[in-house]
Amino acid sequence: MHHFVLIVGPTASGKSALALELAKHYGGAILNCDSLQTYQRLDIGTAKPSLKERKSLPHLLFDVIKPGDVLTAGDFRRMALEVLEHELPQRPVFGVGGSGFYIQALEKGMFDVPKPDPKIEAEVRAEAERKGPQEMHAVLQKLDPDYAGKISPNDAYRILRAIIIIRDSGKKVSELQHEFQKGSKFPFPLLKLGLMPTREELLPRVQKRTDEMISSGLLSEVQALLDEGYADWPPLQSVGYKEACAHLRGDVSQTALAPLIVEKTMQLSKKQRTWFKRDSEIHWLAGHLSVEDAVAEAGKIIDSAR
Repeated sequence: MHHFVLIVGPTASGKSALALELAKHYGGAILNCDSLQTYQRLDIGTAKPSLKERKSLPHLLFDVIKPGDVLTAGDFRRMALEVLEHELPQRPVFGVGGSGFYIQALEKGMFDVPKPDPKIEAEVRAEAERKGPQEMHAVLQKLDPDYAGKISPNDAYRILRAIIIIRDSGKKVSELQHEFQKGSKFPFPLLKLGLMPTREELLPRVQKRTDEMISSGLLSEVQALLDEGYADWPPLQSVGYKEACAHLRGDVSQTALAPLIVEKTMQLSKKQRTWFKRDSEIHWLAGHLSVEDAVAEAGKIIDSAR
């Protein structure tokens, strides 16, 4: 069976470009491990591979979730394992993503939460209608301060889901997250590569990509979703989309939009760097390498593992 080669790192570090070249070289496929690129209609703001790139070789788990629906980490794990079971006997698969929690769920397992009592769910949703996300975040802060500290007070979806889980199961979400399947082995050969450019190397890339997103129609992409009634869709609270929504509401000026997206993206990249640095199994490639040199370095590691 072929290896599943997972390529991780902060946003704009060059993961997709590296994966594309490696997949071409080894006759492989690319598996999306980014939580947002699974969604249809979120193309520009997620820096999703172009249609031309996706047609050049198999790209899996892109555009599989419709607007309005939400993909959980558990859903992603089930879907990804099914793909790997089918693909790896035939060819190597190169996973690409910066969503650390989703990647952890894929590799180590995911806590299983039974479907909640409909009565409890209805009660929590009714309470949220009365109080709004800020007050509900305060409720969550009392129930599970560790988990509340990890999510935005504006993240209505995760706040509601957490409170429903806690009241239904009697367990804190922070406790459940620690209950990954200890000792369970990832069922396929796994090799992890990482790209970790310095902040100084990353900043101009983020600035360039942000400018390209805006000039390519980010605001039109967001406006179309808002016009169709998706203003409360959780993915629109992610970096780039949240700031675009604020601009379209009149809360952020045109001149302030790009700098704000860059600022929030760099904050996100810092969190991603911290997350992935904890993983001692990642083979790190130098962040300053060209795509060609990164492919050569990664190829040595892949070939030695075969």
